[in-house]
Amino acid sequence: MVPATLITFVAVVLFIAVVAAGGRRGNTKREVRTAFGPEYARVRSEYGGTRAADRELARRNQMYGRLRLEPVSANDRDLYISSWERLEGRFLEEPTFALAGAGQLLDRLLEAKGYPVDDRGEQLALLSVRHGGVLAGYRQALWVSERLRADPASLPIDVKREALMLYRALFDDLLTARGAVVPGGTR
Repeated sequence: MVPATLITFVAVVLFIAVVAAGGRRGNTKREVRTAFGPEYARVRSEYGGTRAADRELARRNQMYGRLRLEPVSANDRDLYISSWERLEGRFLEEPTFALAGAGQLLDRLLEAKGYPVDDRGEQLALLSVRHGGVLAGYRQALWVSERLRADPASLPIDVKREALMLYRALFDDLLTARGAVVPGGTR
């Protein structure tokens, strides 16, 4: 009698442990999906379902963990900000030039921080880990810039202005994220 009770007790405990572990895994997936924000829906659509999307987001998290991201110094931050302000000041006179300059400044900032610059797709994937909230806008600004390279007069000024603001959202996000800047003049 005792062995049957013991076996039943162990079976119940194992069952509860399995159910609890499955529930935690579901919460983790929900947390990851929430952390990626709107990027999750885009990845799910691109990869054809939730399982493939979850695998891709896990891959991104893993690759992000391997990055050697560096904060910028307070002096470098100030230089980036003053460069941005100069670009914004030129927007009314030369909007296409200002937009191209904003893209180049962002590329320099991303490279300085340690994001890959030679593979835009992987760069976007890695940015999605911590900057998913502004990534759709960044993609849109990149599209506008690409279109302007092909035909500088192809888009109205309000589209260029919007693209500049979308670039600015990522720029600000990169410089204001926790640990993005170290105090003082050097890294």
